[in-house]
Amino acid sequence: MPEMFRGYVLDGFQQEAIARLLEGASVFVAAPTGSGKTLIADYVVEMARDVQKGVIYTAPIKALSNQKFKQFRDNFGEENVGLITGDIVRNDDAPVLVMTTEIFRNILFDHSRSLDDIAYVIFDEIHYIADEDRGFVWEESLIFLPEHIRFLGLSATIANGSELRNWMASLRPEPVRVVEYRHRPVPLHHSYFAPGLGITSLDGLEQYLRDTAAGTQDARQGKPSFPLPNHGELVDTLGEEYLPLLFFVFSRRGCEVHAVELAGGHNYLTPEEASAVREAAQRHLWGRELQDLGSVTQLTSILERGIAYHHAGLLPACKELVEELFERRLIKVLYATETFAVGVNFPVRTVCFDSYTKFDGRGFRPLTVGEYFQMAGRAGRRGIDKQGFVFTMVDLNFYQPGELRDRAEDNVEPLWSQFDLTYNSVLNLTARYKTADQIREVLQRNLLVYQNQRLYQSLQQELLQVSDKIASLTAKRCPHYRKDTCTEQARKARREIDRLNQELVQLRGRSRIKRRKQILRRLHELGRRADSPAIHHCGKNERKECRYRERQLKRAERRLKEIKGALRQILTKERLYSSFLAKQRFLEGLGYIDNGELTGRGRVAAGVYVQELLVTELLFDGTFKELSEDAVNALAVCIDYEPRRDEAVRPWRLIDLSHAQEVAEELIRLERGVLNEQRVRFHNSVHELAYRWSRGCSFVELMEEADGLAEGDVVSAFRRGIDLLRQLRRVCADDQSLQAKLTRCIKKMDRDVVEIRL
Repeated sequence: MPEMFRGYVLDGFQQEAIARLLEGASVFVAAPTGSGKTLIADYVVEMARDVQKGVIYTAPIKALSNQKFKQFRDNFGEENVGLITGDIVRNDDAPVLVMTTEIFRNILFDHSRSLDDIAYVIFDEIHYIADEDRGFVWEESLIFLPEHIRFLGLSATIANGSELRNWMASLRPEPVRVVEYRHRPVPLHHSYFAPGLGITSLDGLEQYLRDTAAGTQDARQGKPSFPLPNHGELVDTLGEEYLPLLFFVFSRRGCEVHAVELAGGHNYLTPEEASAVREAAQRHLWGRELQDLGSVTQLTSILERGIAYHHAGLLPACKELVEELFERRLIKVLYATETFAVGVNFPVRTVCFDSYTKFDGRGFRPLTVGEYFQMAGRAGRRGIDKQGFVFTMVDLNFYQPGELRDRAEDNVEPLWSQFDLTYNSVLNLTARYKTADQIREVLQRNLLVYQNQRLYQSLQQELLQVSDKIASLTAKRCPHYRKDTCTEQARKARREIDRLNQELVQLRGRSRIKRRKQILRRLHELGRRADSPAIHHCGKNERKECRYRERQLKRAERRLKEIKGALRQILTKERLYSSFLAKQRFLEGLGYIDNGELTGRGRVAAGVYVQELLVTELLFDGTFKELSEDAVNALAVCIDYEPRRDEAVRPWRLIDLSHAQEVAEELIRLERGVLNEQRVRFHNSVHELAYRWSRGCSFVELMEEADGLAEGDVVSAFRRGIDLLRQLRRVCADDQSLQAKLTRCIKKMDRDVVEIRL
């Protein structure tokens, strides 16, 4: 076992993980952000290279794949490292391949390349298995991973590492080991900041809230009123001693506004450092149509003061510039959204949070413990800082006491499967397996069924226990319970008699005769009950015990109802197979499957991983052939485009793609009618921009017509279109004319600002 690697003394968990890998096991590592998990991945690459075997490194996002490609290229040489992300392919026959997890999963499905010489696959950020939209990709990658390949999974701290290991072990022939590590090499110190109070502990924050609430009453609302927290005040309070500082803000606009505000009165760089920033900016932005963009001018001006912002709406070239300067310590304060916390290690001395809540698309909610530590874990530079500092700004107008009490890494949430049965998965399973039993077996191997089966068993066990409790409590009931001879029933009857007599006294007028008769009949009935000589007279303790037993019984009956409801909702392997059959029948109705075999349509859709039904329908009705190259590019960005909240549908002015829209709407109608769900997505808010860009428009001119769309979002939409066209080109292998046309389409889009330069 090595004690050092690449000049670093290996920690115990790193040595343990490497030892397990050397034994031939697959390994799942769960450790805090910034603890050195990637060093294990680097060791795996070296291991494979020593035996002339290949390695695939997968990452959850393209940006991380691109960064890892550059890092590996520097470590192992350009000829030994390749990159495949759908829209970018570089040196794809290299022994070390970096790719998104989606690409790896697709390779497992379509066998587009041989994996015979691959010894290891590395799943970085494998906790994305719990991602609501994409988690199924990690599950399918593990389910269909060839037996000769070992894997290394790298995850942030999670609560159910052993459960995930056990599930992974159920899939694999080799041993699967879990290495969990809770210790942080640089411990974190957590504090809070509120106006009028300054920096404090959580106890101090809540004590201040209690002490000042009575003296700060708002006369109109009757609630305490506190000033709003200010990021600049926090940065000034901390001073330069706490730099470099990473400030998380949960809105793109907020990142930019905060950075510009801070730059208005702060400059953290020497003239020499500012000169280095200008040189880097010229290197990243030179040769592109960026100099005249107001956003680029704004960013570069504050960069020269050691301040920056980073979010998904930035141009790729600007993000790369910010990342390089941050890594070189030429940015002292960086305002960023949470995507900056994913993947590549950018440690700082201090992390600040603009808020402890974020908008998740449905409403504002507190950060989960896992989300908090994914970001907070960037604080503390190994070998430089004795501890990392984390500060959270708190708006006391909305803070609820106890709301932040769970901010401990031991309270991090367990990962739960988000398995999703896509059309593509159904088609590939149909093509690969010929019997119902085989398909059932594959479907029940996913994490969702594994976790649900355990949950189902647990609930079934609780159901028996609660049922037994109900039976026991019922058996202990007094024989007079709820009968006319019950003392409690007689007491209730007397109370109701008193109430009805009061109502009778208050009734006046002929219009009340009917109600008076009803009351008199009821009083006669109750009188017989209340005065029955057969009433069993209970003692005080006996009545108390009876009431307590009935309360227990009601709680047990409520819990029984809850359990039965939960059991009905759980997706078991039988229900998952029923869902598979429903989608299979739907695809048969569309002509994708015939007698258990894929048709031509089905084979094409099985090889497309973005809006497979819509793309296939448009391919088979000749749309991609009939449209001009520029119109094809406009169409590609409409397919699977997810608009932001304020993006409206545009009229067809420069180009008419209404036929494609009608096809999408018909598929949506069929989905809703047959499956009661919607997967097809088509939105045209960027189609004019793509059309003009394809025709050679400059990016500056393009953004003048963008109606407020972020430059980075436009580029991202174009790159997704390129990815789609690459997939379409691959499945059209028999149509050389269309393949050539799609190649020209891609070339028109993949230029200048949109082109990724690595």
